[in-house]
Amino acid sequence: MARGSDNPEALRVAIAAGGTGGHIMPALALAEALTNIGRPVRTDFVCGNRPVELQIYASAGVRPVVFPVGSMSSGSRWRRVWQRAGLAYSFVKSLLLVHRYDAVVGMGGYISVPFLTAAWLGRVPIVLHDSNTVLGRVNRFMARRAAAVACGMPLVRHPEKVPPERVFQVGTPVRLFITRGSRAEAARSMYLREDAFTIFINGGSQGARGLNDLMARTLGCLSERWTSDKPLQVVWSTGSANLLQVRQALKAQPLKCQIWMAPSIERMDLAYAISDLVISRAGGSTLAEVLLCGLPSILIPLPYAAENHQHYNAGVLARHGAALLCDERDTSPEILADKIAGLASRPDEVARMAKAARRLSCPDAGRDLARIVVEAAGGNAL
Repeated sequence: MARGSDNPEALRVAIAAGGTGGHIMPALALAEALTNIGRPVRTDFVCGNRPVELQIYASAGVRPVVFPVGSMSSGSRWRRVWQRAGLAYSFVKSLLLVHRYDAVVGMGGYISVPFLTAAWLGRVPIVLHDSNTVLGRVNRFMARRAAAVACGMPLVRHPEKVPPERVFQVGTPVRLFITRGSRAEAARSMYLREDAFTIFINGGSQGARGLNDLMARTLGCLSERWTSDKPLQVVWSTGSANLLQVRQALKAQPLKCQIWMAPSIERMDLAYAISDLVISRAGGSTLAEVLLCGLPSILIPLPYAAENHQHYNAGVLARHGAALLCDERDTSPEILADKIAGLASRPDEVARMAKAARRLSCPDAGRDLARIVVEAAGGNAL
């Protein structure tokens, strides 16, 4: 289903976003901004066929155009053959669809390849967005073919791939409702205490097995080392594949804290509202939400992320005092527990980090990116 105006004179925009919530959530936020840009815009979405992406879109009430495209980097020989067949089919389908649009937006990831290529061949203006400090492979390839490249964070690698006059530092679009949650409502709905020190462990839409394992052991250490006057409690988004594993791991720990966990969290506004500290990976989309909510964080980048981009992302926040950066390979549960307990015992430090996070946030990212898209489509953003 499309988002936006039914006016036949409306600009038509297609957003290619799939793979993970890190691509899809900013796409949904951009679509929301396009409906408020000052002229009629109709938005369609294009994604792959992985269950996690279809679930995210379904939760948002969106029915995207689905291409049978999977990641090209893994799998058996026959699986790769099947993936390439899906890519070819998706490219042909893209050629038949792309002429309907005034502009195409690529949010990064493999799913955007056939649609962006078809748009380039069909001379439909292309706008790219990348949430990270390192341009992804698809965006690097398409950068010189795009009318504009919007960046969520300052580029630390591959800036030469993009003509400087086409680069726009806008931030990453975030659904603004996540800043409007109530701590009291969150406490009631999660059966937690409103006055406790609350850690939000965010494994993302796919979960983060290494982070989950580390945090299960860390909570055991933290329970023994907790010295704050406030009780400790945890909100935990484990990822759908990891919930049972986390529960099993926690059984072996001497826990003295209350834990509310779920495979995924639909009401992220409540999760952020009740949180005093976020512990997560360092994907660009997740960091944009944390910054917009003005929350301090401990970031544990995915060790094998492409070109180590999560480490560079986390480094930006750490240098500005908004986060602590921990390398998963060098961080023991004891070390991490000490860091968390130290922050909990220093409320002034937590407040300082929160203030730094708010300074780094880009609350107008959706509006600014929407204006770039409308201008690329040949319209005038108001």
